[in-house]
Amino acid sequence: MSDSKKTRRPKGDGSIKFDPEKKKWVARITAHRADGTPYRKTFEGKTQRETAQKRDEWKALHDKVPAGKREMVYLSDYIMTWMQNVKKGSIKLTTYERYLRDVKTHIIPSIGNLRLINLSTSTIQTELCNKMRDAKDSNGNELYSFSAIRNAFNTLHSCLQYAVDVGDISLNPCDKVQLPTERKANAKQISPLSDDEAKQFLIACEMGVSQYEWVYKLILYTGLREGEACALRPDDVNLENGYLSIHATIIPNIDSETGTRAKGFVYQNSTKTKKDRRAYFGDDARTLLIERLKSCPNGCYLANESQTPVNLVYLGRQFKKVCERANITMNHTLHDLRHTCATKLVQSGTDAKTVSAQLGHSNIKTTLDYYVHPSENDKANAMRSLNWD
Repeated sequence: MSDSKKTRRPKGDGSIKFDPEKKKWVARITAHRADGTPYRKTFEGKTQRETAQKRDEWKALHDKVPAGKREMVYLSDYIMTWMQNVKKGSIKLTTYERYLRDVKTHIIPSIGNLRLINLSTSTIQTELCNKMRDAKDSNGNELYSFSAIRNAFNTLHSCLQYAVDVGDISLNPCDKVQLPTERKANAKQISPLSDDEAKQFLIACEMGVSQYEWVYKLILYTGLREGEACALRPDDVNLENGYLSIHATIIPNIDSETGTRAKGFVYQNSTKTKKDRRAYFGDDARTLLIERLKSCPNGCYLANESQTPVNLVYLGRQFKKVCERANITMNHTLHDLRHTCATKLVQSGTDAKTVSAQLGHSNIKTTLDYYVHPSENDKANAMRSLNWD
């Protein structure tokens, strides 16, 4: 007879089994709502380890405060625990950094001293959203953009929705908050370069104003995101079939422990949409790539012929200098080069679905809503082409 004993699960761990119908691992534990009543909490994952981790993260958040008292916790404590035990590791580091900035800069200073039970729609409306909307600097300029207000609100909404989902509060007070409308004057303007500006810009790129002129031309020719263009290495170029393998990007360096910005930029082996793609190129980009491949060592980035990632902030500043040399007076951003490529593709008759695939959008709606910029001539020509006969 064997002396070994069956290992018992720690108390409170519940059960964890593979569900053949769902083709997932499922963990179930007995949890308690804020009023003390029990309920079954379920967690699902692709692997047993992932499922157990979700369960343990949830327990880590809720075991600290007894059921029936969680609604008495201060929002500042609750949201920071939620950030650490729920959001950290489940979202990209750059997204986590933005959440943390919203929490520390806006949410906690405004309403962090309130208990969960005392949070109301009117309090969130007046103390967070409206105060951010009305905040002005010493010159009377608005301190926060519409997107800044929306981001802070969405972070709070996500946290409180989690509190509802796990039974810590009964309703999400954010649900009926009215966000301020975006003022047209303050809305971010996307301005693709005009044909004349694009020609001037390409001429200026031959003047040696910046070491990154090669990157600017490649973005203009292919519509790549700047991070994608700067992540390219020689092995990513397929000259024979005329495409670039887009599977990585350059992102800000984030401290994995604190979630805050660290020095420099790093290589990330996935794109913004987490989908690899082929970005095709024409003759202008081919010539550009052939010349670059002659001088760039294997393993180095094509953007700077170095093993150190490009500083994207500096890349943007240098872009401004090239625009100045080109005598372009409109305040363009580096991202406008990507929009310029998309606009040219549409004007040449390329269908929106193909443009969307080239740009690497996960949804064609993004292409249509933000990347198609009809000019006044486009609109005029479209109306002249109507035939009522």
